[in-house]
Amino acid sequence: MKYRQYFFRILLCCFLPFIAGRAQQGSSGTSIIAKAGSVAISEREFVSRFEMLPGFGRHRRAELEAFKEEFLYTLIAEKLLAQEAIERKLDRDSLFEQALMVIRKKLSRDELYRVEISQKIKITDLELIRGMARVQNIILAEYLYFQEERDAKFVRRLLNTQRDFESLKIDSSISFLRDTASVIWGDADPILEEAVYKLKPGEISGVIKAGPGFYIVRIASSQKNTYYTSMQQKSLREHVVDQIRLRKERERLDEYIGEVMKDKRGYSIPKTFLLFARTLKEIYCDPTQRYDGIFSQEVMDQVKQRCGASLNDSLTVVGNSYWALGEMIGKLMYKYAPIEQQDSMGIPALLNTQIMILVHQELLEQEALHRGLDQAQSVQEALAMWRDASLAAQMKEQIRRRTGVSEAEIVSFLMQTGKKEGIPRVQVRMLMTGSPDEMNSAMDQIRNGGLFTEAVKDWSIDTLTKGKGGLTEFFPISENSPIGELAWKMEQGETYGPILLDGKYILFRLESKDSSATSADSMMTEQRSNAGAKVLSLKSKRTLNLFLAQLGKNKGVTIFEDRLKQVKVTPIPMMTFKILGFGGRMFAVPFADPQVEWLNVDPPAETVFP
Repeated sequence: MKYRQYFFRILLCCFLPFIAGRAQQGSSGTSIIAKAGSVAISEREFVSRFEMLPGFGRHRRAELEAFKEEFLYTLIAEKLLAQEAIERKLDRDSLFEQALMVIRKKLSRDELYRVEISQKIKITDLELIRGMARVQNIILAEYLYFQEERDAKFVRRLLNTQRDFESLKIDSSISFLRDTASVIWGDADPILEEAVYKLKPGEISGVIKAGPGFYIVRIASSQKNTYYTSMQQKSLREHVVDQIRLRKERERLDEYIGEVMKDKRGYSIPKTFLLFARTLKEIYCDPTQRYDGIFSQEVMDQVKQRCGASLNDSLTVVGNSYWALGEMIGKLMYKYAPIEQQDSMGIPALLNTQIMILVHQELLEQEALHRGLDQAQSVQEALAMWRDASLAAQMKEQIRRRTGVSEAEIVSFLMQTGKKEGIPRVQVRMLMTGSPDEMNSAMDQIRNGGLFTEAVKDWSIDTLTKGKGGLTEFFPISENSPIGELAWKMEQGETYGPILLDGKYILFRLESKDSSATSADSMMTEQRSNAGAKVLSLKSKRTLNLFLAQLGKNKGVTIFEDRLKQVKVTPIPMMTFKILGFGGRMFAVPFADPQVEWLNVDPPAETVFP
């Protein structure tokens, strides 16, 4: 099925401050607060990543300086690992290049929106003056609504006076609706609103085409809008500017989409599309099952199973590339697309719409890359931040993969753990989601007064704890790293997260501590494979800390403490998303897992990780 060029309208997206990255000798105009090897850490990057990520205990103002210092050392560790990864040519790994290309394309598309939409908008003084005058009045309008233009024109010829409008009677051969509406500037259809505000009291408009129908309007009365008349002039002006810009960006968006899509191609292969849609209907509309959403992981996993032989079949051609069915399933996973579970007829249309959105965004990304917008300074600065975080993660993963565990170490670990008394234990209430969007929704529910247990019931994917409101059994703080260690430092009732762990997003609250408990019982029943995983985790962590200490010594670390103290940050931790131009969103900044243990390790003389 071919995609129409004028397919959808996207509301104006507010841009989050996202100017951060690698500063080189202060050339970007921001001060340098630390150096890790050859890489400088700018105040801009530090502030953006400190404030746009969740952080435990940051609300304690007395400890804020300590948190700043810990976070800086975490960034230093990331930069050291990233440099080492480049030296080991991990940046040439195909999986890394693909992952970074996804980020590059999103940021480039966002830059395209800024260049082609935001920057093209100009607001004149006349528009501003007129908007400020109109927004302070509410117009009560009486109107006649028609679906057919010929009916509207016929009736308008009958209306010469107000009395005609009030006494109008039309036989049943013409379908129309008479009603009243309060017209507030900025809230109504722009075409209808413009016509209404130009009318004089009692005057009857001509036929106005707005939306799917046609209107004849008469002003009944007007009154002051007390909300806006009581507003300070500066705030009122800002509101009017925002409304004008919003409308102009929508108009420019429609115009640009028509221009840029004119020679582009994007379509789905009917056979594969029908297979996908039919399988979705069979799974999602099963009356014996209940799913969180049509594109939830549970539904998508079943689609993969049933369509296993067709996962590599082409589903969508988009520009100079194509997407297979399996790839499309990954792109749609966790997308919010509300539809009733019994609405089997609406599933193909919904699927078609979601694919069209992805097609348009991909074509816009290809256009942005073709124009070289990925080389824009703001894109490069943001991309450098993501590149370093990804390379550091690559380096950590390589250390984990190359860390071996012997059978003797597993047996020794089991014996030592079983005999050792007094390991503190904690009990937490945990909420686990498979996507950032689900976690954000769960956090919104809690922030709006919802119970943690209700959020677990509505959003958690952890089948082991979901039935108990997310409550875990007591477990030693040496387990479930880093949850156990973090929980032990918390006060009862405190909440931490979300954190990204093994591809899942976790928010947890400390329920209880037991400092006298022993982990002997639980460890005696633990499977040897779990014990091996624990030993591997401990050895990997130890190797990483030794490796970082050695990198810090060899490459050099410099902290400008006076500049760090001058950096102003807010004590409010948050998970921040960047709303992208032309739709979609992503994390505003990459996660930075706490990495400070290496500071307490003496760098060994021998090579830690050859």
